[in-house]
Amino acid sequence: MKKKIIISTVAIILCVALIFSLTAFAGDGFTNLETPVNAENLASSQIESVADSKESKKSVNAVDSDTKTVWKSSKSTDSLVLTFKEEQTFNTVVIREKGWKIKNFSLSYYVDTPGNEHWETFYRQDSVEDYRYCAFDTVTVKQLKFEATSTNGCFKISEIEIYNSPKKNIDGFRVSDYVVTPQLAKGELFNPESSNCLQPEYCDVVNQIHIIASAKWNNEGELIIPDGLTGDELKACVKQMRDFYGEKDLEIFATVFFNACDPDTVFTQYGDVVIENTVAFLREYGFDGVSYDWEYPNRKQWDLFSEHLINLKKALSKYDMKVSCAVCPWNFYMSKEAIDALDQIEIMSYDLFDNDGNHSSFASGAVQPVEYFLDKGFKPEQINLGLPFYARPKDGSGIWINYDNPEYTPVDRFQNYSNGMWFSGTQMTMDKTAYAIEKGLGGMMIFTATEDVEYSSDLSLLKSIRTTIDTRTISDKSKEDIK
Repeated sequence: MKKKIIISTVAIILCVALIFSLTAFAGDGFTNLETPVNAENLASSQIESVADSKESKKSVNAVDSDTKTVWKSSKSTDSLVLTFKEEQTFNTVVIREKGWKIKNFSLSYYVDTPGNEHWETFYRQDSVEDYRYCAFDTVTVKQLKFEATSTNGCFKISEIEIYNSPKKNIDGFRVSDYVVTPQLAKGELFNPESSNCLQPEYCDVVNQIHIIASAKWNNEGELIIPDGLTGDELKACVKQMRDFYGEKDLEIFATVFFNACDPDTVFTQYGDVVIENTVAFLREYGFDGVSYDWEYPNRKQWDLFSEHLINLKKALSKYDMKVSCAVCPWNFYMSKEAIDALDQIEIMSYDLFDNDGNHSSFASGAVQPVEYFLDKGFKPEQINLGLPFYARPKDGSGIWINYDNPEYTPVDRFQNYSNGMWFSGTQMTMDKTAYAIEKGLGGMMIFTATEDVEYSSDLSLLKSIRTTIDTRTISDKSKEDIK
């Protein structure tokens, strides 16, 4: 179990984040998000009939390609059966809801084997909340049933869209993970007896590593290695990680904190010095770039921070090094010039509680934060969407539970809620990863992979990411391998 002591300042921040997440995105503001590209909406072009439980004539509104019209359920739990003209093959369903009524829903196809006729459920999840992207292994069926199994009353569906989404040609899709220096220094990440040991398949999924607390600024703009770790040990840690990967692609970032200094003093009095020291630090210890995790600047500090990022990127560009920042979809005031200077961001799309107490639903943990940062001016390829490998309680209290905790680990791939705790389960992880690919994002960010179950398990979140990338993308490199 992971527990953290919440001091008063952090508690206030979490409360602000909670209030923001409950109010900032309410309504149907994302119902009209763009449709998947380069794919035919089979619900529009290949449907023979649509029927709900009351055989309402308005059920056709759910497949008319018009988000202004709706199918309204006749009761709190209702279903919609879509019959195709002939069997159709697809791997994606997009659901658009007016209002936030649906709490659980499922997708099923009809099996007409004589003597064994039944609806076979192949997908279940919780909440639609404006826009829901559902990804799954390809199915070929004549009939599809959407069923809302738990709601807060009668609900409205503006569209159900069905696609056989083709593989996207993507090179260098990032999967970033965070590791901490004590785990590296103590050898836990490579010790089979340690619960923090990295699994062999880890380096087949993760291609970027952020080493947390690699250094801290002091008030003179120097980068100080944390207590308990020497410079030689840090350098050895970086080398050990590279040796673990061998010839496989890997970038390693030094994650730098601001909790050992007065940032205002550093920015205003030692601005050039801290940039020089950062470049020297990265080069000396073998890093590919720096990542900042500042929780959280005030309005004035954002201006100083933005200027620092612009100047730092200019200095690092000489050595082909990168700059990254961990960010939240609130209290963000980075300048446009600084946004353009960043190579990437890691969206901390978790600990953002919705009305159900879910800290990383598809809405709060994917759609809303991605749209927030796109609206701020980031290019899709700059964005790494965050995935929590831990759970939080529905009351928002300061408890963190590892995904691999046997008392809480979900029992199947569809489950996100267990014993009062919200996870992003295996299916949710697939949906978020597939959505990131569909949106053209740069990649995913994990916090953290040591909390996953065994890779051999069908519940492994790492495996879900890898499988989604393999089934939804193709790169120029893989094309060459096939040749």
